[in-house]
Amino acid sequence: MKTPRKTNFLRPLYRLGWLAIWSSWLVTILLLVPALVPRHDTFQRLLVSVLLTLLAYFLQRLWDRHITGRPLPRGRRGG
Repeated sequence: MKTPRKTNFLRPLYRLGWLAIWSSWLVTILLLVPALVPRHDTFQRLLVSVLLTLLAYFLQRLWDRHITGRPLPRGRRGG
């Protein structure tokens, strides 16, 4: 059985990827969305923002899978 890679020596690369993904998301939300979506169309701005957030989250999950060899742990459900 293949053991997942450890992130010890890849940790800076992982953090750099995380920073690139989420800073690109922030720049897009703050600069690109207002420039492309009309100011009075609140629903469209909200929809584009949600879709961009989902895309950034999906890219982060792919980046984590690529670096660590396994997906991020899911939250625990306490009862």
